[in-house]
Amino acid sequence: MKNPLTKQQEQLRGKKVNDMTNQELEIWVQACDKMENWVDVNKARRSWTKSRDEAESELEKRTKN
Repeated sequence: MKNPLTKQQEQLRGKKVNDMTNQELEIWVQACDKMENWVDVNKARRSWTKSRDEAESELEKRTKN
């Protein structure tokens, strides 16, 4: 099975949410959504959900200031 992430999304894997720019966070949220729907294993799905939630929270925190 081929990974559905774009090259740009794939490059963000392993990068900490705090180290991402706002644009990268938006791209990461999209990647997490895509992967959450793509994976079949519940544990993996939860991991992508958690990562998306962290990215959304960080983005919201930045835009409030």
